[in-house]
Amino acid sequence: MTGNDMETAEGQLTLESRLSDLVQVAPWIERLAAQHGIPAETQFGIDLCLEEVLSNIIRHGYSGEPNHFIDVRFENPRSGYFVFVVEDKAPLFNPVDAQEPPPISADDGSQVGGQGIRLLREFADALEYQATPSGNRLRIGFSAAGSATAND
Repeated sequence: MTGNDMETAEGQLTLESRLSDLVQVAPWIERLAAQHGIPAETQFGIDLCLEEVLSNIIRHGYSGEPNHFIDVRFENPRSGYFVFVVEDKAPLFNPVDAQEPPPISADDGSQVGGQGIRLLREFADALEYQATPSGNRLRIGFSAAGSATAND
């Protein structure tokens, strides 16, 4: 399969462990947003979080090595709440328990990266991690802005 062939179903996206495959994420999210009424503000957070998680799996979990795969599933268990499940076979890493990096100061403005955990925690409404027999499973939940679940 090539990168363009990796999408297997409406609610699932499979990527190869290449940063170039990340270009598939935003259009997939846009289609899901149109089909499931995901508000633009929520869509922005979903896109940001998924790209952070996926790029970190590729760069750190798989050490940039190609020929590994990452599955992303969309679940819409209730109106106004959207869940994405990311599964990989990289070494175990629990972002839920990971220490948050120190904030970037004005004096350290040249620092790039290292803020993925902070962004994930800021934009996602729920994070659940599970080690699997073959790798990692991360469930990321998002409440639609203005929905009843957003104010829970």
